[in-house]
Amino acid sequence: MKTLLFCGLLLGILSCEKPESDTVSPEYNDWYTVKSPIDREIQGVWGDYNKTLLITTVDRLFRSTDQGKNWQQVYRQSLGMFGVVEHQDTLFTLNGLLNSRYLINADNFSIDDGKTWQQYTRRNPIFEPSSATSTFAINPVTASTGISYQINQVFLGGPTATTGAFETPGVATSDGRRIDLPQLHQLHSLYLDKQGRLYISGTDAVCGRGQNFAFCNSQNGRGVVYISKKPLP
Repeated sequence: MKTLLFCGLLLGILSCEKPESDTVSPEYNDWYTVKSPIDREIQGVWGDYNKTLLITTVDRLFRSTDQGKNWQQVYRQSLGMFGVVEHQDTLFTLNGLLNSRYLINADNFSIDDGKTWQQYTRRNPIFEPSSATSTFAINPVTASTGISYQINQVFLGGPTATTGAFETPGVATSDGRRIDLPQLHQLHSLYLDKQGRLYISGTDAVCGRGQNFAFCNSQNGRGVVYISKKPLP
């Protein structure tokens, strides 16, 4: 009887243990965050934090209208989707990435705010590389003030290193500022909404480095997007 009672108490204690909390907060002093609904990195984001958000995890496209609290998968394909853009009131997914800086090659389109998608089979010069370099930039991006924001690559070989392993602690601006995020992530792309707020897409927070590399809250780098609370100057 004592053995059964002990086992019952032990099971009760174990069942009440809370899982470790997520190290990425939903809100910081200067940032909101949203997280991928699946354990995949977020490559790109489009929309408005207060209205509709779309994120792509390469092969899947998700939509949220409640600031990322709930996501609906609205499209999936085997070919990679690196981002979403708006052109003449139509949304397009793009499957090409030029020099890790510009989105090219439209392959799907939506005319209902991203709820449904159809394959795009026409050819439009706006999606060709020569136009994309000035139209669909994801790193750097330029605000209406003329200031540009670029993912900051900090090379681990020392202050003069320009090649090799690097980390991406945040963004650097064309006027010489450095804006670090609350945690370290592997960053992929940038986006400015119509209000001038900056969106930074990437992986889960990074807790291990070098041979001990690991993500803090996931196995495959579940994506995170940081959204500035105010338009950045």
